Amino acid sequence: MTRPVALPRWTSFAACCAVLALAASACGSDDTGDEATTTSPATTAPASASASLAGTSWNLASAMTEGSSAAAVGSASLAFDADGTTRNGSTGCNQFGGTYTQSGADLTIALGPMTLVACADPAAAAQEQAITAGMPQVASFTMGDQLVLQDASGAELLTYDPGLAGLAGTTWTATGVNNGKQGVESNAQTGLATATFGADGTISGSAGCNTYSGSYTETGDGGLTISPLATTRKACEDALMTLESQFLAAMGAVTTYSIAADQLTLRDDGGAMQATFVLAS
Repeated sequence: MTRPVALPRWTSFAACCAVLALAASACGSDDTGDEATTTSPATTAPASASASLAGTSWNLASAMTEGSSAAAVGSASLAFDADGTTRNGSTGCNQFGGTYTQSGADLTIALGPMTLVACADPAAAAQEQAITAGMPQVASFTMGDQLVLQDASGAELLTYDPGLAGLAGTTWTATGVNNGKQGVESNAQTGLATATFGADGTISGSAGCNTYSGSYTETGDGGLTISPLATTRKACEDALMTLESQFLAAMGAVTTYSIAADQLTLRDDGGAMQATFVLAS
C-alpha cells in the first residue's frame, strides 16, 4: 500500500515567524546494465566579499545559538537568485523564502513565508530560531571559502559552506514520484529509482525495474529539459512496473529543478512537483 507524501502547509510572514529565502530536480537493449556510480558534486566557487551573491547556493555550517557557534544540524541551505529573491532556503526543519538586497559587501534580507513542520530535535529547533532571528539582522557578508553573514557590528550570525551549483556530476535517489493522480507519493519501492546527471549532458539510472539513459539540458535560471529516455526491457513485479511507468512519465514532464542542500525537486511547467530526490552518498 502506498502512502502520500505529506506536503508542507505555508503561512504568511505575519502569521508565522517567517524565514528567509526559499528553501532554502526509444527503446534500449535487453541488458540491465550496471548501476550508476555516484560522482563528486559541483559546488559554488568561492568569491571575494565584493562579488555578487546572485546565482550562488550554500549549505549551513554553523549558527550563533545562545551566544556561541553551534555546528549545523540536518540539511539547512540558502540560495540567491539573480532577481533578488532567495530560494531553496531551509532551516533544517522548514523551508522558507524571501528577498535580498546587495550593495558591495552590504546585505539585507527580508523574510518571507515558511513551512510549519515541527522541529522534534531540540538542537534543530534552536538552529531554526537562530536562522529566523538572525536573517533580519544581516547587514553585511564576507564570501571566500565560506559565506559569513554578519550583523551591523560585524559580528558573525550564520556561516555557510558552498552548495551545489548545478546538476552536472551528481547522483540522486528518489524520495517521491508523481503518480499522475494525487501528486507525489512515496512507498517501499520509490528509493529504487535513481538519476545520475553526467558532466557530459547525459542522464542515466534505474527507473525501478529497468535502467534508462538519455540526455538533459539545464539553464542558469533553474530550467531543465530531459530527452525521451531509452530503457532496458526486463519484466518485474507489478509494483515495480507501476513505479517505473510513473517515474518515466514524471521525468518526461520536467521543465524546472531546484536544489536545497541535499534535496532535489523536479517540477513541470505548471509548477507541479514531478519527483523529489536526496543526494546519493
